[in-house]
Amino acid sequence: MKTSKSKRKKRKYTVSKYKELKQELSFEKQLFQSFLDNLPDAVYFKDNKNRLIRVNRFYAKGFKMKLEEIIGKTDFDFFPKDQAQKMFDDDNYVLKTGSPIIGKIERTLLPNGTHNCVTTTKIPIRNRNDKIIGTVGITRDITEYDHIEQGRLNMVMSSLKVLDRVLEIRDPYTFGHTRRVSMIAEKIAKRLGWDDDRILELRLSAELHDLGKILIPLEILNKPGKLSELEFKMIQEHVKRCYDMLKPHAFPFPMPEAIYQHHERLDGKGYPRGLRGDNIIPEARILAVSDVLEAMTFHRPYRAALGLKMAMKELKDNAGPKYDKDIVDVAIKILEENNYEPFWLAQDPTI
Repeated sequence: MKTSKSKRKKRKYTVSKYKELKQELSFEKQLFQSFLDNLPDAVYFKDNKNRLIRVNRFYAKGFKMKLEEIIGKTDFDFFPKDQAQKMFDDDNYVLKTGSPIIGKIERTLLPNGTHNCVTTTKIPIRNRNDKIIGTVGITRDITEYDHIEQGRLNMVMSSLKVLDRVLEIRDPYTFGHTRRVSMIAEKIAKRLGWDDDRILELRLSAELHDLGKILIPLEILNKPGKLSELEFKMIQEHVKRCYDMLKPHAFPFPMPEAIYQHHERLDGKGYPRGLRGDNIIPEARILAVSDVLEAMTFHRPYRAALGLKMAMKELKDNAGPKYDKDIVDVAIKILEENNYEPFWLAQDPTI
């Protein structure tokens, strides 16, 4: 009798404890969802197949859908294919490596047809056995901040265009040369898979790489015939002079150094410092190839254009010793696809 009563009491206690734990769990779940729903960022959980298993209200509101309508879907249901693929690849990276992606800046196409700028962080979800079973992502809209930064960039660009204009007025050839070098460099960088920001940095470096020539007398810059040794040294000085003009100012990318190095060669026989090999940065290597292509295919004040065949021969014969072979190969491939036509001449509005 006592045993039966003890069992009933124990069962009653167990049921009571179960209800208590259930209520606590329900409360914790509601509290967690409330926390998620009040965040001003999109929060989303995905399984190991990159399917959405939980999102907060901010995420659902962005697509004008109910929370339950989103569950089970993937990024391919919401974004253009190429954009969704990048997100899918990021998720797989986190799943496979266990390494987080922190603060990645992306531009996304919204359902209303406009673009916004966001920063995204993705981290792995692990079970009790430390096995990765999914991912959690947090995306914050920084469009307003992006507009402010874009405005600042536009001011910088406008200032640089003033310098460009000064160069154009003083020496129209050099101005056109830098524009064409920029076109070539941009094509090469895109083919190498550089991101948009790095390509913009390279373009700016290309457009300003001969700015130091504004300090060289025009009678030397445009002198027909062979230069004396002293005159040639004065021409070479344009690299350092440009570097000295830019160096005191802060740039978030190596523009001054790229310009300083664009006449260096891998074998150490370039100028002004005789740098060699890995000491020459990728931006300068692209500028070197682009500069040779343009300079040899365009008429200069002191000589006629040497032609594309000679420019290609110069690059092919010296790919490795003087110029980066991978960059030369890319440049030749681009020319091949353009039927060996100097595209930088056809696209230059100054011609």
